[in-house]
Amino acid sequence: MYIFPRPLQIGDTEGFTVEKDIFGRHDLGSGLTNLVGSVADPMVIAIDGQWGSGKTTFLKMWAGQLRQNGFSVIYFDAFENDYVDDAFAALAAEIIGLVEAEKKSGEPKAKEFKSKAVGALKVLGRSALKVGVKAASMGALDAAKLSDDIVEAISDEVEELTDKHIGDLLTKQAEGRNALQAFRDALRDLPSILAPNIGLEDDGKLYKVKPLIFMIDELDRCKPIFALALLERIKHFFAVPNVHFVLGTHMGQLRNSVNAAYGANINANIYLQKFIGLTFSLVDDSEYRHDRVVVKYVEKLRKDFDISPDDSDFAAGVENFVKTYALLHHVSLRDIEHIMTNIALAVAFTRRGEFRPHPLIAGLAILRVAHPALYVQAKQGTLKYEDAVKSLGLGYQSIGEDEDRGYSDFAKGFWEYALKKDANPDIVKRFDGGIRYGFDSRFSILRYVANKVVDRLVLPKQ
Repeated sequence: MYIFPRPLQIGDTEGFTVEKDIFGRHDLGSGLTNLVGSVADPMVIAIDGQWGSGKTTFLKMWAGQLRQNGFSVIYFDAFENDYVDDAFAALAAEIIGLVEAEKKSGEPKAKEFKSKAVGALKVLGRSALKVGVKAASMGALDAAKLSDDIVEAISDEVEELTDKHIGDLLTKQAEGRNALQAFRDALRDLPSILAPNIGLEDDGKLYKVKPLIFMIDELDRCKPIFALALLERIKHFFAVPNVHFVLGTHMGQLRNSVNAAYGANINANIYLQKFIGLTFSLVDDSEYRHDRVVVKYVEKLRKDFDISPDDSDFAAGVENFVKTYALLHHVSLRDIEHIMTNIALAVAFTRRGEFRPHPLIAGLAILRVAHPALYVQAKQGTLKYEDAVKSLGLGYQSIGEDEDRGYSDFAKGFWEYALKKDANPDIVKRFDGGIRYGFDSRFSILRYVANKVVDRLVLPKQ
């Protein structure tokens, strides 16, 4: 019995395969490969999509396609690493790891990069400490309320700054700038040893190299301060030719991170434009219903979960119900997973021949995920028909095109029969004649299905 999606295993060099690229994103990946291979100037590209839209799968497939084409690629899960104290160290360590994995660590330029990264980290660590102390002081002290003793102490400290002290400070600052510039210079040289040269520039002097592609996934799920630190480190220290960064994120959540860190008054769009040059959204632009991403994903999960293979009518019924809901409400792939998991559980603990009406089971699984308060009402027998219609979209009227059809008349009729007090007499007659399970009232059916089918969790007797 399967109730959760089986993890999609994507090899490092697998790319977009027919079997796994069920959403047809090969063309987008190929276009982006052309882009990053044609531009030497450093770029930061955002792949924008809601949580559960398949960003991670796309990035891993694209990474494989890039490697097939000779690019060096780093995939970095920011959410798994947001415990790291310094964003610069996290990024530099990934590059060093790639160099070692590709057995290039013995190259002089690779050794130089590692050395310069350590030097830069020392400078940044020292600067971060000073900035932190300064920020803490600014936050803790109100200049208007400083006591005379504090003012006097600060004055004494200033008077002790001799010319020598000032000179030392200036020297250290210059050394810090030099260390950071040395790091950038070393990073600039690195792509030439990671990927093979592919020709000469027009002037015949400089070799073209394949850029290093650094993918940062799950940026929107990080702690805001770490996510923004990554962006700032990329801009200030990693923006060199032939090094491109790709961010897998939900831009809406990333804007929320900006506001959480810097306040609601800051314009998050303008702030992020300083760091992100290009944004590509994972949207479903399929013209036909059967090509839509959510439709394909429901079909895949029904097969993966092996939902009711002995009852094709039931399986088709729940599948079509979930597809219709997903299309009407623009549901995320992650929510679809949870909905199908609940259906798979209900099926696993029942058997063909038992009372398990697919419209109610599918609808209850949706309510459980998307409207949990309404699901509780269904279990209690207090759910109102109007609330079910609104939350599930049962009142949707198809415009008549086959590709835009809503729920089946059977599915809508079953919900009307189970909940609506003044249900259409023809519907009542139709379902009264088809239900022979000893219910005292049609209004007890939904409660029974919620408690004794969807939440059953007891294996049926053989």
